[in-house]
This record gives sequence, structure tokens and C-alpha cells, in this order.
Amino acid sequence: MAKPFYLLVFILLLISSLIMSMPAPAQAQWETLPPDHWAYDEVRWLQTLGYLHDLDPSQKPYTRREIALALNNIEGPLSGMAGDRVVLLLDEFANEMGEPSANWHLFAGGRINAGLESCYNAEGREAGFLVANVGAGNKRMGIFTAIRADRDLSENPLYKGKIYSNFAGLSEQAYFMVVGENSRWSLKLGRDHLYWGPGQDHLLLNYNRRGIDQINVQARWGWGRFTALIGQVDDFEDSTGSRTSRFLSGHRLEISPWPWLRMGLSETLLFTGDVRFGSMNPFVPYYGELVNETSEGNGLMGFDFVVYPAVGTEIFGELLLDDIQLEKNDSKDLEPNEWGWLIGGRWSGVDGLLGVGLTYSGVANRTYNALEPKYRYQNYGLPLGSELGNDADRLRFDFSIWPQAGYHANLFWEVSRQGEGRVTAPFDTTYLAYTVEEGYDEPFPTGTVQKTMTVGLELNAWMHPNLQIEGWLGHDWTDNYLHEEGREENGLRGRVTAVIRFDHLLVY
Repeated sequence: MAKPFYLLVFILLLISSLIMSMPAPAQAQWETLPPDHWAYDEVRWLQTLGYLHDLDPSQKPYTRREIALALNNIEGPLSGMAGDRVVLLLDEFANEMGEPSANWHLFAGGRINAGLESCYNAEGREAGFLVANVGAGNKRMGIFTAIRADRDLSENPLYKGKIYSNFAGLSEQAYFMVVGENSRWSLKLGRDHLYWGPGQDHLLLNYNRRGIDQINVQARWGWGRFTALIGQVDDFEDSTGSRTSRFLSGHRLEISPWPWLRMGLSETLLFTGDVRFGSMNPFVPYYGELVNETSEGNGLMGFDFVVYPAVGTEIFGELLLDDIQLEKNDSKDLEPNEWGWLIGGRWSGVDGLLGVGLTYSGVANRTYNALEPKYRYQNYGLPLGSELGNDADRLRFDFSIWPQAGYHANLFWEVSRQGEGRVTAPFDTTYLAYTVEEGYDEPFPTGTVQKTMTVGLELNAWMHPNLQIEGWLGHDWTDNYLHEEGREENGLRGRVTAVIRFDHLLVY
């Protein structure tokens, strides 16, 4: 199927090049930015330098109006690198900067991410995805749908969705949204992305290509925000073919007493069967609901923070709690704690030319998993939480160069460890064979640990408002590959893609 794929990409690139100079007006105030939009990197870079703190670094996606309002609130003239990057954002969100129009309009467009990926222990393959979107609305409400054909997802062994001609076909977004004046409140019905937590990986709710089907309500005020959602993830199918509906509730309170500090407290509950209003109540602590009502489900709690102690410096962290054993009455209480952690920091200096980052994250064994597989923290096989899964940790160091607006190169060094535990593995109950007097302890990570060190380079070039070139190249050194004691695998892997964006190609 490679030749049809490349032919399709060539045709799309040709059409895109013919209309590259055409303006792409963006008029959907309520529209959320997809996670791969280039604006997220620019916003985070500017936040480290002390700008755009009106935008929440720990809750995404942003709407186009939210970014426009934050840009409007920048005080004083900007110069140098920061000024150039603000200009990029002002051009992208120009139509959202003024007073929103009350007129209804229809728009359509899409984006292309296409290229090649190669790995030392596998054959090279075509990589990327295609997205077509359509929306309609006015300044306060709208409807949006985005359909995705994903070549990468079709190669992911965890994905349980449908595959068509080597493409995973799905609707990644499909929602109706209403927003209040200056985005003070919002109501969203439908499917959209959602991720909570700072940094690139998120422990509680992470980026999922398919999005989450949800009813999402948000209220914002000067120093905080409250979010509540009730959603549905994929059904659980047992060995007999019987299907059980699975639901996800969540709520998050975030406060920002000063512009340099944000703290968030979040909780989610994955439950099955009949809808239970107690499990959907946004003001009820879900853990108490599980215990007091003897209900079943998988509840997780998270605490996160982002601090900007000085211009050019960002410190962030996240703590995830799944199941913590406080009592030691019987063998069940010997179950090791299920939790996760993330701590990191970034520094940017020399007028934003250079950047340095360091992040350490990990997730203990059994986290996101459950005795009953229907409560595993997954959606269509993909993780709802950290991309590490469980029984793993990772230390990463980044050195970035941002030579001019829209361009950056990132050298990175990364060490990761992966134990034999998995979210998809049968829940390990070895601890039940021990008495409280004997006690139980296990190493982290568990079993034969696969250890990988990677050194690499990432590049991003913003060639045009509608065209980016992205790529990375890395070398792995892996011990105990696939958890086989003494097996080593070393080699290069890389990826390069062209990204064409015409989110609002046609506007009526």
C-alpha cells in the first residue's frame, strides 16, 4: 500500500503548494487546537520567558479565543526573539483578536503529516496521518468534526480500533461547544482531546488520538478554574463476547494565587455498567463514593504544580495516586503502592536563544491496572494516562537552540527502564502468598528490566504559515531487549515528515 499512500501525499502536497499563498482565515472562537498544532511549542517557550501566563500550562486543549485573549493581555513592547514569536501567534490568531462576530459561518479544511520512519530493528515505513475537518458556528457556539486517517496508529500493536488499508480510520473530534463572554465558562458535548498535567507526558489524563466522548463543563474566574466531565470510553468485551459499557468521570480544581504559580487537584473514576449519579456528581470525592457505597471502579487522584520563580525559569511536577496501602491488617494490605511521579524544570536564556530542560518521571507496577480487566485505564487499547504505562521510569535531558522564530533544534539524552509489568498484563497478586508478619517487597522496576539509553536530535522548521518540516534522529543502546537477559540491541532510528495545515481553507 506504499505507492497509493505516496501518490495521495504527492497530490495533496501539490494542491497545497498551489494555494499556499491564500489566506486561511480563522473565525471559530470556540474551536480547540489539536495537540499537534505548532502554537503549543511557541506558547510554552513564551511562558518560560514570562509571557502568556493567562494560558493554563497544565490543562489543554486551548481554544483559539483563549490564546487571542492572552495575546491581548501582553503588556509593553516586545523585541528580539520573544517579539518575533508573538508576531507568529498574532498572525495565526488575528481574526480572534477583536470583537467576535455574531454572524454564523461555515469552514472546512484539514492537515497533512506525511513522511518516513525507520528503525534499526524493523523495516522502514511511510509515516504520518491525514485529517479533514469541518465546522460551523458564531462567536458563542459551534459544531466541529475532524476525521483522521492515521498510518502511525495502524502500526501500534496496542490500538484496538478498526484498520482500513493500513490506515486507522476514526473521528478524532466531533463536538458541540458553547462559550461565555471572554471564555469565562464553557459547555462541550461530544468528542475532543483532553489532557491534565504539566510537561510533555501527563500522568492522569494524557493525549489520545481518538479523543474522549464527554460532557465537559468549565468555569473560570480571576484566580482559578473548575472543570467537570462525564464521558464514555470503549466497551469491555469478555471472552464470551459479552460487552460492558465503561464510563469516565473527572473533576479538576485549579488555583493561581499569583501569575508565577499554578496548582491543580484532579480526580478521575473509571466505572462500568449502569450510570450511577453518585459517580457522575462533580462535587463528590470519587474515592469516598467507591468506599462508602461499596461501588466498583478504578479511581485515580493527581496533584500538579507549575512555578515560574524567575524570568526564563520553569519548575513543574505531578503526583499520581492510584492505590496506597495505609493499613496492614491482612495479606491484601501488602499490595505495593500504585502511584506515579513527574518532576522537571526548564531554563531559557540569551534572549531565548538557548534552552535547557531536565525531567524525571516514573509509574509503579500495577498502576492503571486492575484485578478486573474492564477497569484498566485505557481507551481502544491506548493509555489514558502516562505513555510509560506502568513499571517504568525515564530521565531526560534537553538542550535546545531557537535561532529564530519558528525554528528550533533540540539535542536530547534519555535513559529509560521498563520492567515486566504492563497495564495489559494480568494483575499480579503475588503479595497474597505472604502474611503480614512476613511482609512483602518487590524491586522497581520488576523482573528482567529492559534498559535503554538514547542520544538524539529533534528539528522543527516553520517554513511558512501553512508548512512545517519536523524530524528526529536518535541512537539507542538497549540491554535486556524485550526482557531477555543479556540480549543487546543497538542502532539508529529516525523520522522526517512534512506538515501542511489548512484548518480554515474554505470559509463561508
